[in-house]
Amino acid sequence: MLTLLNFLSEPTINLIYIMLICGIVGGIGNTLKGTTCNGVVLSKNICLGIIASFTVPLFLSLVSSDIINSLYIKKSGTDDKIIGQSVNYLIFSGFCIIASYASLDFLNNITGRVIQKIEKIEKKLDSIEGKQEVTNKTIKTIALAAEDKTQITDQELIQFQTPAYTEIMKSIKNKEDKFRLLDLIKTEVNQDNTEIEKKIEILKNNNLVKEIELGKGEKAVALTGEAEKIMK
Repeated sequence: MLTLLNFLSEPTINLIYIMLICGIVGGIGNTLKGTTCNGVVLSKNICLGIIASFTVPLFLSLVSSDIINSLYIKKSGTDDKIIGQSVNYLIFSGFCIIASYASLDFLNNITGRVIQKIEKIEKKLDSIEGKQEVTNKTIKTIALAAEDKTQITDQELIQFQTPAYTEIMKSIKNKEDKFRLLDLIKTEVNQDNTEIEKKIEILKNNNLVKEIELGKGEKAVALTGEAEKIMK
């Protein structure tokens, strides 16, 4: 009930009245310009005029107009703002009159615009899904490549059981075994960033760490199963 009351605010009611009146006036004008004028044609044109008039807010949204939004700004009491809102009501009325006067052409035009908008959104979504699919495949390929490397022996693991390496691996490790941003690791590990990058590269080469590249040059790392032997 509260939502309905919020919807039926003063600007909304004013806009509904304008669209109804302009739809009727435009429908009558559409009838008068024709050669046939009878009750059936008049009723048809008035109905189409009202329908076209009620699609004007959609049209204004498609062309990124802020006329309607400006009508919902609360008046501060200044004459300039009140006059500005009155002018916008007149402009909106003009749009409604034009739309209802050329109802069929206007409705066909706006239908075409909506379809184009939907097609653009669908293409954008397909593009995003395609990029996501490529990213997922890349992550999977990198993970599989890391797992396919020759397993390191227990003797070779000993060289990485130093405080410097274990500090880095403890920062990378998390309960969910998810990738962590390399920049975040650098803030947690008390070592020079260059040294951290060198050690991570060595860990990667020995199948103890796997790395992926995210957008904008960001990198993320995660431990492999071999690294868990050191962490125990």
